[in-house]
Amino acid sequence: MDLQAIRTFCRAVETGNLTAAAKAMHITKSVASRRIQSLEDELGVRLLARTTKGVAPTDEGTLFYERGQRILDDLEDAAQAVKCTEQALVGTLRITAPRSFADLFLGEPLMEFMKANPDLSFEMNLTDERVDILGGGYDLGIRIARELDDTSLVARKLADMTSHIVASPEYLAKNGTPESPEDLRNHDCVFYSNVEAAKQWRFGDGANGESIRVRGRLSCNSGQMQMEAALRGIGVCTLPRFFVHGALESGKLVSLLDDFGTPKMTLYALYPEKRLLPRKVRALIEHLADWCSRQNDACAEPGGCPE
Repeated sequence: MDLQAIRTFCRAVETGNLTAAAKAMHITKSVASRRIQSLEDELGVRLLARTTKGVAPTDEGTLFYERGQRILDDLEDAAQAVKCTEQALVGTLRITAPRSFADLFLGEPLMEFMKANPDLSFEMNLTDERVDILGGGYDLGIRIARELDDTSLVARKLADMTSHIVASPEYLAKNGTPESPEDLRNHDCVFYSNVEAAKQWRFGDGANGESIRVRGRLSCNSGQMQMEAALRGIGVCTLPRFFVHGALESGKLVSLLDDFGTPKMTLYALYPEKRLLPRKVRALIEHLADWCSRQNDACAEPGGCPE
């Protein structure tokens, strides 16, 4: 069975488009089409179906993709395992990360790593939507969460991250300053829609914690829009410190209810469980962990990651 045909098929599934798959493989669209047709003929099943947007896997194609991509990953792992550890890192790293965090902070450590490893290529998917890391064929996912619910992935903790409940002085002058979590019931709050129970804000930890159901007019899946809403006096929102530390220092935003213990979040590196983790993935994770440990300016605790 032709490995190049399998690679082409897997890339077509990931991109949902033959033209994009061909470009990624550095071949023409006609060559990509012939490879996939040859693979279908050999298997005796149809793997791809045309859609209005491009192509999508059939049921048989989805099954073949999951196992075929696993085989390709194992082959790459095997190749990396037999190479001398002093050799340069090569190949492509496919990474997904939250757009807001990536725009504000991930660029610096990533560019450092790219300069140190000129033979590596990177494919970045930056989105605040929850991404299927395993199904999407990603080598690494960066995620900020209070708890992880995906047990199919290996999680490496990179840093603890503080969150703040914030509002602008303009909003507080008009609506009053909440003195307790209960007071938030009477305020206009802004919600992050990608989080389950977005309107249920929790304070404290464990048995001593409490949840407050809040209300508001704006729900969105963008931390940047939440930040803008808070700055413009639209309402109260809760955001990781990496978003708001500058605005807090300048006085454009005020941190509220700090004494009641807003829960910490955690920055994770997630990757598919493999017998042999590729050197390039391991090296990037170690680089990110080291970089996080060196960031102090925007942290609530020394040695943590920008919050």
